[in-house]
Amino acid sequence: MDRRTFNRHASLLGLAASAGKVDLLTTRYGITALARTAALTPQTLLAGKTEEGRHRLWNHYFFGTAYYPEWWEPSEWETDFRQMQELGINTVRMGEFAWAIFEPSQDKFEFAWMDRAIDVANRHGVDVILATPTASVPPWLYQLYPDVLGGNEKGLYTYGGRKGYCTNSQNYLEASARITTALARQYGGHPGVIGWQLDNEPGYPFQCFDPNSERAFQSWLKNRYGTLDELNRVWNGAFWSNMYSDWSQIHFPTNSAEGGWQPAISLDYRRFFSDSFLNHLRRQAEILRGEIKDQFIYTNWPNATWSVDVFAGAEFLNATAWDNYCSAPGLSDFQHQYISGFQNDFCRCAGPGQRFFCAEQIAYLPADALLEGLRLQAYINLAHGGHGHLYFEWRRPLAGNEQFRPSLIKRFDGSINPAKPVLERTSKEFSRLGPRLAGALTRADIALLYDFTNEWAQGFWSIGDKHRPYDAEVSRYYHGFKVLQRNIDIVPFSRDFSPYRLIVAANLRLIDDATVARLRTFVAGGGILVLNYRAGTQNMDGSMRRVLPPGPFAEMAGVIAESNLDLVENSGLKEALKAELGIRFSGGGTTYRPRTILESLSLHGAESIATFCGGRMAGQPAITRRHFGEGWVFYVATDSAEDAFHEALARVVATSANLTPLIPAPLGVEVVSREDSGTIYYFLLNLTETGHRSIALPRSMEDLISGRQGLTEVTLGPLDVKVLAVTRGA
Repeated sequence: MDRRTFNRHASLLGLAASAGKVDLLTTRYGITALARTAALTPQTLLAGKTEEGRHRLWNHYFFGTAYYPEWWEPSEWETDFRQMQELGINTVRMGEFAWAIFEPSQDKFEFAWMDRAIDVANRHGVDVILATPTASVPPWLYQLYPDVLGGNEKGLYTYGGRKGYCTNSQNYLEASARITTALARQYGGHPGVIGWQLDNEPGYPFQCFDPNSERAFQSWLKNRYGTLDELNRVWNGAFWSNMYSDWSQIHFPTNSAEGGWQPAISLDYRRFFSDSFLNHLRRQAEILRGEIKDQFIYTNWPNATWSVDVFAGAEFLNATAWDNYCSAPGLSDFQHQYISGFQNDFCRCAGPGQRFFCAEQIAYLPADALLEGLRLQAYINLAHGGHGHLYFEWRRPLAGNEQFRPSLIKRFDGSINPAKPVLERTSKEFSRLGPRLAGALTRADIALLYDFTNEWAQGFWSIGDKHRPYDAEVSRYYHGFKVLQRNIDIVPFSRDFSPYRLIVAANLRLIDDATVARLRTFVAGGGILVLNYRAGTQNMDGSMRRVLPPGPFAEMAGVIAESNLDLVENSGLKEALKAELGIRFSGGGTTYRPRTILESLSLHGAESIATFCGGRMAGQPAITRRHFGEGWVFYVATDSAEDAFHEALARVVATSANLTPLIPAPLGVEVVSREDSGTIYYFLLNLTETGHRSIALPRSMEDLISGRQGLTEVTLGPLDVKVLAVTRGA
């Protein structure tokens, strides 16, 4: 692509692609705000430019796989796609790591091989999703422009492996725009290509500390804060005399003498990192949108809670997707399968019009697992509103870093893996159910608040506080409240709270006054709010509020945390005391173990519904509730690693909220629903290897899998599923 064309694409996003550097920042709040000024309307966000195109894309379920024709001789493609067709595969993703084959040298493109692969796929009834191949740069690009790769704490990346590209390198951005434009012009109108994946698993690795990114970070900060006085105030530069007098003095503290990343710098870096990746993806989306017809655009987040603000991605994507590598059912506690439910619900709520799917999913189960688990995991996606899943992968490479990866369908000897009968059965069932459920949405009256600013401040996975990462604690609450056997939305602060009866806001430490006021109105109007320890103690810039927990929620919650016993800071506690510490609900006989903290509460209108056991805190309130306005506020002054603790909490909260199961079912059976204008669909998902002979239904229903009608009870085998339908008003 010539410089003029590149500048045209860059200018759409406020980029100045001029001699030698790119100004990535044109608004006070950074790159994320660019989407609000770009020409993106609800109409342009709809997949496809015609009614016919939109119907074709979303009227069935994507039962697919990932395939890499560049790994195999063209003579083998015919056999592969024929076997896919026989198995019921209707969608294939290709191209995400083929940059060097698409563009073997700068400005030289070769598409004939992919033209042929798409033709073979389409002749066998398989639709194609193409990926922009920008997640792994070709050797010639690195040779010409070494700054296309970034770096980590060890220094700049050298060539080899994948990813590691620098989203703040002009050379990378220009090359990315060039290959994206070429692909869009080649396949944007191809009737056999239904969608586009942007990049591959963006946002991982979690850091980029190269010189380009450091300069871009300085510019980002300048645009965010305006003046160094404001930055020094927010960062509290007076602490350790870190008062900056020039923007160029700000560096990544990757190897500081002591202290390193102070919280405010770390928080702003994570914001900047997210904005950088969103900018990279948005640029590709804009290029594609100018060329495609009746094709959708998405990216495959490696995990919805890793690193990049997935909610912001919905501003320029037609669908949200994630890569599902939840391990096999039956090999761990049933709650482990809630990982899939959490990610599905997150992507459903982040996707425009609830459109989401799994871009990668395990296709092979270990020898000790029941093969029915493969079918169950597919139904978990469908139940939570998914429009498809693509198994990773069709064939395992003969060489390379994933040559021993077990997740494949076709084996080295040419046969399909032992789950073939299960895959065939699932594909047949989904070919019938997909069109029936295509327009069915999920309605929930329980919401779990998820805020990326809180995540970036508190930590996630291997980044930040390893003892109390935000995403892990929020997930524990999701797992626990699934015991209520109702739908759960996962929503940001900006979502309308009025549809919900219950909002669970775990680790809500960073909060703005406007959200506090909205939550106050929600509770006063009859809503139920669940908060936990250290709630409301920080501003959105990470600075501390001059209050005791739960800060601005103290009046609503009717409690004040006067002090606490932090088990992380006091790791040298006597073993006898550790063994004594516990949490016990009023009227219950089970004692649950605290994980990291016990707050000492004084009651100011609240009542205790659970108390601490052991030590001098014995008998003190551990969980409280207060009637505020027409609603209730629950405050949890502790944490626990036990699923049963969160399940017990959920049951107590449900009593106050008058929430009952959609369909009462045994523990370990997940119950969710979807609905369209005429029908409500219920899903019973047995996440355990224990069968259930008789589950009573609240009304007569149809079994959509077997076709039986007039059912008033159902039987569930191990890892079994039921999809039930009832006409509205029946």
